[in-house]
Amino acid sequence: MAAVIPLSALESRPRHEVDREADARPKALNERVVPGRLSELAGGRSSGRTTAAVSLVIRAQSLDEPVVWVQPRNGSLYPPDLADSGVDLDALYRLDRRGSIAERLHTAVREHENVSQEFKAWVADLLDFFEATKQCLDREEATLADSDRWTREEATRDCIAEAAPIVCERLNRASVELTDFVADFEDDEHGQHRRFYRRHLCKFYHRAPLLHRAYYKPLGYAGDYEMMNMLYRDHGEGDTLFGKVLNVYACQEAAAQANINRIKYFNQRIRALLSENPERRLRIASIGCGPSHEIRNLLEQHPDLGDRIDIALVDQEERAIEYCERTLAPLAARTGARIHFIGESIRRLLTARSLGQALGKRDLIYSAGLFDYLSDRSFEALLRALYSATAEGGHMYIGNVNLATNTTKWAMEYASDWYLIHRTKEQLLDLARSLPTDPRILEVESEPLGVNLFLHIAR
Repeated sequence: MAAVIPLSALESRPRHEVDREADARPKALNERVVPGRLSELAGGRSSGRTTAAVSLVIRAQSLDEPVVWVQPRNGSLYPPDLADSGVDLDALYRLDRRGSIAERLHTAVREHENVSQEFKAWVADLLDFFEATKQCLDREEATLADSDRWTREEATRDCIAEAAPIVCERLNRASVELTDFVADFEDDEHGQHRRFYRRHLCKFYHRAPLLHRAYYKPLGYAGDYEMMNMLYRDHGEGDTLFGKVLNVYACQEAAAQANINRIKYFNQRIRALLSENPERRLRIASIGCGPSHEIRNLLEQHPDLGDRIDIALVDQEERAIEYCERTLAPLAARTGARIHFIGESIRRLLTARSLGQALGKRDLIYSAGLFDYLSDRSFEALLRALYSATAEGGHMYIGNVNLATNTTKWAMEYASDWYLIHRTKEQLLDLARSLPTDPRILEVESEPLGVNLFLHIAR
């Protein structure tokens, strides 16, 4: 059985009516700002405020509205980044536009001079590697142009298999080297070096579809459901042989592999709880569910477990919920699983008067990646709300990227404009101490790489 329902309906309607309700689709952030009102975007250094602001500029321009970007002189606005994101620079009114060309040129020159010579040399070396690699792979691809489709596809797979290890080794090393350069920078140093890095290197990195989507954020944020899908399917995708090889690299990075490992991790936890409760249907909720590949994998590999599962899949992204409907509703029908598809924003989850009343008490609540984007305050608030919805004897698993082990943190930020709030094991345990009662179990686990941590709480 599958159903699409809004959280408000769960709160106000009898449960036997819930499954017949249609979902009230959430609007994107850039559609929620009311014209004629002053709106403030607030958040920490990794909250994506600039990304959100740029999406609002693009939205306003699409409606033929005048746009003004106000910032201090020497502020962080970098026009090429805006243009790459889809902003019409000719139509963007900037209050400092009357400044002289000489002033702006002096600013650009000062920024160039503030980038360390060592960093410039390192970028130049990596740039040379990219150019040589692309030239070689372009030649290989050109020799296949006249081949029949089967021969071309077979030869392409062979080329990827031979080239990818070489490229992955060099770019994995580059991620570590980048960390050595920038890990101790202040914010202004990051801005200067990041812009230099992107100006020279991103035209190559972004040939990988995964990194291209992360940077340009077609849904307004990185880490969307389609990016997760890209991690779970054939990694050799791209418009060119070079792009395909770069995408293999992107999908084998530590953070990417840790995301892939989450499927097995959650499958094991679900199956363990089913074994502990053999006589009843397990009530589960996935918060920020994305494409829910762990549930698809579980039902495809163990269809006999379907009639033991009642799961609520909650996500604020309409397309993610629609994808889950398409892929999981047929599986639910075949296996007897009860699946509820709930489109709801995080703000709504935080302000719902009782998640326990809305969802019904759940034996297992988990969130794979949502908490990577939450400030400590929002983390604690949502954690308390989910704890209230966990049944006595039930379990919660909250995923968060490990500050100590994610070797691709700076590569994600510099190449993909992808910012996560990393936390340590100790920080996760501290955040859990805001719970109103002491849990029966409070510990931190991880997937095999140790890049994704999981705060495990049992009532």
